[in-house]
This record gives sequence, structure tokens and C-alpha cells, in this order.
Amino acid sequence: MCGNGYVNGGDKVRILIVAALGALLSGCLSLGGGGGGSPQRVEQGVWVRSDGQSGRDNPSLAMIFDSDKAACTPAGSAEPDRACMASRGYVLVPASQAAAKAAEFRAATAARNSAPVQ
Repeated sequence: MCGNGYVNGGDKVRILIVAALGALLSGCLSLGGGGGGSPQRVEQGVWVRSDGQSGRDNPSLAMIFDSDKAACTPAGSAEPDRACMASRGYVLVPASQAAAKAAEFRAATAARNSAPVQ
């Protein structure tokens, strides 16, 4: 500001920039970018066989899963390695999508098995 109480041109630009930045930052906060708001809920994952079969009613598949999971879980870790589980035919999906994904895998397996051999 000048000594006479008026705002000169350079000060007007600075004030405008500060006001614009303030508006921009308050917009980020309201979108959850800087805090406040509710934390995002993470859904638990479920291992689904890539052929769509379930070990729930098949004890031998449940035993195979337990063995695969143990073999794929590094020492000191509570969770199995995803790449290892994938190599053994499992896919980690959100729990809410497990039934639909298993049905999708069963349909794909059935289509592969019924496709004519060329």
C-alpha cells in the first residue's frame, strides 16, 4: 500500500492472487483433499478361485486353499503374497463382489470346457 491509504496496481494483483489461492485451498478441503470429512472405508478382500469353485462346501478344496495360503504367506506376515496366490489360481476381490466374480469365473470355465477342440 502507498502511504496515502490507497491500494496501488501491484497490491491489487497480490490481493487477488491471495484471495484466489484461499478459495482454491478451501475447495480442496471441502473435497476431502486436506482433512476433515469422513475417512474412506476399505472393504475386506476375499480370495476367489479362478475356476469359480468354492471351498465352503468342499473340504478338499478348503484344505488345498489353506495349504496354498500358508505356502504363499511370508514369515512374519499375516497376509499371503498376491502374486503367489495368483500363480496358484486365486484372485483377491472385494467381499461384496466375491459371489458375482465366482459366478463369472464358473461361466468362463464352463465355456472353455465346452468349446469344440480344433
